[in-house]
Amino acid sequence: LWHIPFNRLDEVNEQLVRGREDIYFGWQLATKATNKLPDYAVKYYIHALASHRDALRGSFGWYRALDATLAQNQKRASQRLTLPVLAIGGAKSVGEGVANTMKLVADNVQSVVIPDCGHWVAEEAPQEMLAALSAFLTPYRHAAESR
Repeated sequence: LWHIPFNRLDEVNEQLVRGREDIYFGWQLATKATNKLPDYAVKYYIHALASHRDALRGSFGWYRALDATLAQNQKRASQRLTLPVLAIGGAKSVGEGVANTMKLVADNVQSVVIPDCGHWVAEEAPQEMLAALSAFLTPYRHAAESR
C-alpha cells in the first residue's frame, strides 16, 4: 500500500511519473490484477493519464483529498442509506469487504463477490460484473417500464 502516501504527495509524484506513466500505472494495473488486464484497456488508461497534465494531477488529486473525503463520509454516515445498494468485490482483493463497508451506512446491501478476480473488477471480469449489475437493476427497469 506504499502507493497511497506516494500518490498523496504535493508535486514530486507528478514530477517523477510524468513522461513515465506507462511504467508507474502499468505496474499498478498489473500488480493489483489477478487476471491480466487486456492490453487495450491498459493502453487506454495510460494514454488518458498521459494525455493532459490535469489528468495526471487529477488522478493524484483523488488521493490528496482523502482527509476531506473521510470527514465528509463521517458526516454522511449519520443518515443511513435506505435505497438498495449493490456492493461488488473481487474475491482475490477486498471481496466481502466492499459489502461490509457499505453495511456501515446502508440498510439494504446486496453483496456479490466475483471469484478469481482482483482489484480491477470491471476489467478482469466484465461479463460477471455485467451479470451482477443486470440482476440487481432488472427489477427497477421493469418497474419503470410498467409505469
